[in-house]
Amino acid sequence: MSNEHKPENADKLRPIPASQRPEDQQTAMFEYGYRKKSYAPDELITDAHGNPITVSDTMLTAIEAAKRVTQVPHVCFYEPRIPGNTGSAIRLCAITGSVLHLIEPLGFNLKDTKLRRAGLDYHDMAHVVVHESFEAMVEAMPGFRIIAFTAHATKSYTDIEYTPHDILLFGPEPGDIPDPMDVFFGPHVAEQVKLPMRPSLRSLNLANTASIALYEAWHQLDFAGADEAE
Repeated sequence: MSNEHKPENADKLRPIPASQRPEDQQTAMFEYGYRKKSYAPDELITDAHGNPITVSDTMLTAIEAAKRVTQVPHVCFYEPRIPGNTGSAIRLCAITGSVLHLIEPLGFNLKDTKLRRAGLDYHDMAHVVVHESFEAMVEAMPGFRIIAFTAHATKSYTDIEYTPHDILLFGPEPGDIPDPMDVFFGPHVAEQVKLPMRPSLRSLNLANTASIALYEAWHQLDFAGADEAE
């Protein structure tokens, strides 16, 4: 067909190659909230504008954490060692509106790729504070009740009436590292509770345990804030 008989919109009618479609370009570039392996791991896309964010960029100070009003208890990981678990906890706390406290020393860098990958794009919505010791957290959070989750407890986690002024304390992982008894049964801890397990099994994953506990507390509080935008 000659150009003089060619419809005016012929070029517009041609199908756009998949590689040129914006949605396909994005799919080819990203996977599950972070760049594919061909891209540098520290180029994780974690905010609405496509900018890389680490948890350290949005961290709270201890004073800010104490003043922050929440409708669910806070979560505390004592000397966490596995970055993926802490990343999952960041996501959990962002979704529920909780505050995540981390007690040093940490077994990873806060810019660890596994931590950021597990947290997906929730780092800028979560509230995380790092304390140099358990005693420092206690001092920074006056008026909060600390509830320790430990296999050495006799009370079930469902036998507690939770309030937003609770801090749910979880021990170090993996499961063969014993809970620090001087902390978990110390004078600053109000209650010790446990999740039921079948006998002879070692432990439940730390992030899973925190999720179960926090959602039980939130359920008791009628999922306050679930329909509210931050």
